[in-house]
Amino acid sequence: MSLKNKVIEDSEQLGKGWDTPDINWYPGHMLKAKKELAKQLKRVDVVLEMRDARIPVSSANHDFEKLLQQKKRILLFNKTNLADEDTTRKWKAYFKKMDTPSLFVDALNKQNLQEILPLSRKLMREKWSNFRKRGIRPPSLKLLITGIPNVGKSSLINRLSRRKATEIGPTPGVTKHQNWIKLGKDVELLDTPGILWPKIENREAGLRLAITGAIKDSIVGTSLLSDYLLGILMLQSQEQLLKHYHLTEENLELLPADLLEKIAEKRGCLKSGGAIDHPRAESLVLRDFRAGKLGRLSFDLPET
Repeated sequence: MSLKNKVIEDSEQLGKGWDTPDINWYPGHMLKAKKELAKQLKRVDVVLEMRDARIPVSSANHDFEKLLQQKKRILLFNKTNLADEDTTRKWKAYFKKMDTPSLFVDALNKQNLQEILPLSRKLMREKWSNFRKRGIRPPSLKLLITGIPNVGKSSLINRLSRRKATEIGPTPGVTKHQNWIKLGKDVELLDTPGILWPKIENREAGLRLAITGAIKDSIVGTSLLSDYLLGILMLQSQEQLLKHYHLTEENLELLPADLLEKIAEKRGCLKSGGAIDHPRAESLVLRDFRAGKLGRLSFDLPET
């Protein structure tokens, strides 16, 4: 079974019972960013393609395969601190076996960031050696960083440049334009906006992109997202779920929508008169998950 089919099969099992609508978010600035990215590629030595370590396959923009073609590329899997450690080890082994230049990083906590520039230079070693043989001094290293929205590109750039070079935010779509940023006297990096693809055909992948923050909550709706997320947490992160919201094991026998009401009661997500404030409770669960308070989870699983 191929890796792609394996991911789809696991997704269908986890998402069984959810009647999900088509999930697509492709605003005009993404189309513009894709066209501008294509124009800049000739100026770039190495592309840093950033994905989410929790969804290494679902966060891959397949349009990049056509754009980048034979371009030297490093896959950066960010938010490793939020991903399941055992699953991450398996993904590392998978990409090593595939001989794919890749690093699992955590931009906020500076994990493995120091390896990015040396690996980029390593990919350029042969080309630069040919320059030197011809008596030509190699030019500055030019990098381009791209990936899906809200995967942490701006945080990474700020860490590498050791200053606030770009704006960051908890919602996708903060970066709107391309910017060249100096990382040192001989390294420049082109920041690009987060880009999705026009049609997300795998609905489960769409949900995974949404709950990890790549798609705005308003596109899918917090009701569906929290329902889906709680269903997964009830299967994969029971201990952390019970501990964080002070629930009982009996609560795990509830449907996700009913469990949400228990959480709302525990956390005081109530309207005047005592009615459940569903939107507030739904947003609470999503925020807690994205902050890592509900355990380390990976949703895309490699072949075993």
